[in-house]
Amino acid sequence: MDRISNLSDDLLLKILSSLTSKDVVATMLLSKRWKFLWTLVPKLHFDDRFKEYFGDDCVPYRMFQQYVDMFLVSNKSPVLETLKFSLGCSYSTTDDLTTWIRIGIARRVRELEIIRSLDAYDYGEFNLPQCLYTFEKLVVLKLYGWIVLDVPTTVCLPSLKSLHLLCVEYKDEESHRRLLSSCPVLEELVLDHCENISPPCLYVVVPSLQRFSFIGGTYDGHDDTNVKVVLNAPYLKYLNIVDNFAIGLSCLTEDMPEIVEANVNVVYKSTEKLLRSLASVKRLSLCLSASVVQPCIEFHQLVHLELCPYVNKWWDLLTWILESSPKLQVLKLYKCKEHRFYGVEPIHGRWGQPSSVPECFSLQLNTFEWNYYNGRREEKRMLAYILRNAKRLKRAKIFAWGLGSYEGPRKLKKLASLHRASKSCRLLLECLKKL
Repeated sequence: MDRISNLSDDLLLKILSSLTSKDVVATMLLSKRWKFLWTLVPKLHFDDRFKEYFGDDCVPYRMFQQYVDMFLVSNKSPVLETLKFSLGCSYSTTDDLTTWIRIGIARRVRELEIIRSLDAYDYGEFNLPQCLYTFEKLVVLKLYGWIVLDVPTTVCLPSLKSLHLLCVEYKDEESHRRLLSSCPVLEELVLDHCENISPPCLYVVVPSLQRFSFIGGTYDGHDDTNVKVVLNAPYLKYLNIVDNFAIGLSCLTEDMPEIVEANVNVVYKSTEKLLRSLASVKRLSLCLSASVVQPCIEFHQLVHLELCPYVNKWWDLLTWILESSPKLQVLKLYKCKEHRFYGVEPIHGRWGQPSSVPECFSLQLNTFEWNYYNGRREEKRMLAYILRNAKRLKRAKIFAWGLGSYEGPRKLKKLASLHRASKSCRLLLECLKKL
């Protein structure tokens, strides 16, 4: 404790900022040095799950309210950086939250996060206080859970740069559009689509946007072809789309010439327009529901590719991208998080190798990794082709899986004897025992 107490106030406040407000208050009992330090913490997190604060599930909400009031009044931090509220089912009015948010506005809070339990659905609508929509100094806004967005026409968030909207309900489609149009300097946007909550069409027209993430909803077995995301962000640099369940959902995008990195993990029926918009991408992680071979699309700037071999006919997709990516330096075949418990999609028939050696094999490709390699005949042919033709390869790592304790080492030993075009290539072989 003496060592910690000797640290500077700035460092101690950073440590305290990572704790819940209940734990922050408790530090006042440690020593005289800590007695008033808790009042200077710039990041506050209040959670009305009562047992977290008072050790009793039956403590009334009023005690939590009084606790938050006391903490906010006592806080003396020059600038309140973050204010976070986690609200359970018991919280049903906006009166208290309105008061707390107004205190945050007066204290120039930069980041506001409000979480309402999804179990609160049966407790009625939960509307945000109107003052939140005209918070001029707010930089980050994160909303999660059963919250209704009834955005007024007077909305104005001129400083907002980061906006997260997950599992929230929109009063109407105009509320969604109105909110985004009120953020002239928005750089990061995180959205999802929830069945019966989100509007059927999400229009993201934000010229200033640089980072966009979309998480799909739960698949209920119905083919909803009317659901779509329209993205118009010409200066976007990072794109993350993960949607393994919303069958029929489509993502329509305009060209993104500034795109640097993209993670696309989707089950869309048509991804041609989406892939075309990524023609300038430099780092691409790809997992599609089916092979999409579009020879007319080329990735002239792509240097790093990660491809999930769980998808149907992934080997054809790989061949096409290799032929279309002359600057590719890093190639990784990996199993994405969503498919880590699935077997790798086997190559049926004979793998159709490129008609000519891809340009990247001769000039650029220096790193190759294959996770969950299982030693099937066509997989071995593909691996042998890559090693035999990649003249600039410096490192190749093969993680084999499902080969058996006896068979595995023997097959890996055979791989070590495969011809390598690059004499400086270091080949690393390892058996994976577990997923």
